Amino acid sequence: MRRRWLILAVLFAARAATGFQFQAVGSAAKLLMRDLGLDYSQLGMLIGAYLLPGIVVAFPAGLLGERFREKTLGVVGLALMLVSGLVLAHAGGFTTALVARTLGGVGATIVVLVATKMTTDWFDGREIVVAMSLLQLSWPFGAMLALPSQAFIAQVWGWPAVMLSGGFCAGAALCAFAVVAEPAASEKPAAVPREKLPAAILLPITVAGIAWGAMNLACILFFSYAPLLMTARGIAPTAAASLTSLAVWLTIVAIPSGGYLVHRLGRPVAAIVVCALIGAFALMQFVVGIGPTTSCLLFGVAVGPLSGAMLSLPAGILNPRHRSFGFGVFYTCFYVLMAVGPLVAGRLQDAWASPVAALIAGAALLAAVAPLCLAFAILTRPAGFVERHGIGELRA
Repeated sequence: MRRRWLILAVLFAARAATGFQFQAVGSAAKLLMRDLGLDYSQLGMLIGAYLLPGIVVAFPAGLLGERFREKTLGVVGLALMLVSGLVLAHAGGFTTALVARTLGGVGATIVVLVATKMTTDWFDGREIVVAMSLLQLSWPFGAMLALPSQAFIAQVWGWPAVMLSGGFCAGAALCAFAVVAEPAASEKPAAVPREKLPAAILLPITVAGIAWGAMNLACILFFSYAPLLMTARGIAPTAAASLTSLAVWLTIVAIPSGGYLVHRLGRPVAAIVVCALIGAFALMQFVVGIGPTTSCLLFGVAVGPLSGAMLSLPAGILNPRHRSFGFGVFYTCFYVLMAVGPLVAGRLQDAWASPVAALIAGAALLAAVAPLCLAFAILTRPAGFVERHGIGELRA
């Protein structure tokens, strides 16, 4: 028991390093623009370059997971992040910075995929929802840890030191991963032969990946456009930012606590449907201006339990011989939505000339999570599905 929680702690640190490094460009934005001569478009490309590789890397990384040990892939991913930080710190122009940032994004995609797969291996049939909730908490933890620390580093030592801090954080996680992630032979989960992912599992995994991407995109739209809407309605910018920040903190608190409650209830699909619909309702209440403070806080509480419950869905139907490939498909769907969604929402906002459009889109995405997860449950419920594919307990 102690061993799997130690493994989870190392995976938490590795995934937190991806959030910490992602925030580096945003923390040093003004200094980068001044010293490298960047405009806002180029700055946006540097920020987005960390996530965009996931579209083309997640699926091949899943295939590689069928041929190489997770420890090997995790070390490679963290090493790419380390190199990215070192190169970015010495970048003399936009092109070098973009290449370095993309390299870090490739490494981060591999780390996220490996961490999810290893958590599933170690907690399958145990505290899977709680473990997935804690793992999901790691990325925002790393990003929020970066906000004050990187701002201080940038002020004292300049933007190259900020980029180095992201690389060194990945290096520290690499050392821990290399030492701890390989269990003793007596503790290692049983080895199983690799097999192709059956079509009967591919479809529900795709549905789950789309639902996961929709939920995360809805959260990003809320946290991005809610302050703009409040400001447009006459609320002071500081108050608007503070209220949104409070909703973020409530979400962070609700991720592990909600994950524990879902684990105790043992009905992840039902929890997802209820929480997603409550979140969509709260967001629409916020849009129409009914109790904006209460609606904002209710949204933050509602979306927290979704993380662990939704990540437990693919874990529940992927047996060990299918997990690497299956999570590759799952995260490919996620990264596609995360790349395309903000662009579509921005165009909706331009067309309506109001942040209301993006927030309505966010509410629609959350509402869509409910039927998607119900479809997942229906697809995985046919007679004999559990026996044929070795599913763990997955209850509506």
